[in-house]
Amino acid sequence: MPVRDSTATILQGLFYIAGAYTLCVLLFLTIRKTLPLPSELSRKLLHFSAIIVLTTWLFAFSDWRTAELTMAIFTVATQPILTLLEKLPATSSLSKVSSERRTGELHKSLGAACLMFMLVTAACWGWLGSRNLALASIFAWGPGDAAAALAGKRFGRIKIGRTRNKSLEGTLAMLALSGISVFVILSWGGAFSPWQLLLVSGLTAMVTTVVELVTNNGLDTLFCPAAAMTVLCSAQLLFQRLAIN
Repeated sequence: MPVRDSTATILQGLFYIAGAYTLCVLLFLTIRKTLPLPSELSRKLLHFSAIIVLTTWLFAFSDWRTAELTMAIFTVATQPILTLLEKLPATSSLSKVSSERRTGELHKSLGAACLMFMLVTAACWGWLGSRNLALASIFAWGPGDAAAALAGKRFGRIKIGRTRNKSLEGTLAMLALSGISVFVILSWGGAFSPWQLLLVSGLTAMVTTVVELVTNNGLDTLFCPAAAMTVLCSAQLLFQRLAIN
């Protein structure tokens, strides 16, 4: 039987999430105010803050359905609020603080991140019973995406991709950091042998990097973790079946 969260556990989980969110926002605003950050670095700091909050959300509850339900409520509640705020002159600085490339990018990215979280949580934790796979799916994208953007801006010389707006240097940086992130996270769970870890981490990183390379307009927030999730879930099912046989 699945573990159900009590009211006290749910409230405690929400407290942890609120604490993580508040800490990340305060830290982000403090850094923005005290350091002259390039816009791309500022964007990635905001994305990294979101990853911290999502990680906290993933481990704040004992039941995956509670995580899904609270995230769904959060998404439905915040989307209209952010849409309204972006249209009000008094809060027009919201776009500047978040270093948006396009108007409305903040609430669209947040919506994509919430949808992505619900997808990987349902598949990895709800279906296969592994929070670790869900975390690995998120981190296959997050740190690698940041590395791709920052390395591409700083060192990018060879332009690749359909629209030539990505760089080979950034893509290689994502491949490396994505593979390392997945390897480290999967090492905690013990679900894979050492050679399986290397194989699965490498394959996940390659697939995620290719998906990031061909997606634009912030769609990587949804599709990269979804691609990683597909590889990781398939690998776990395959190796479990081979072990049984």
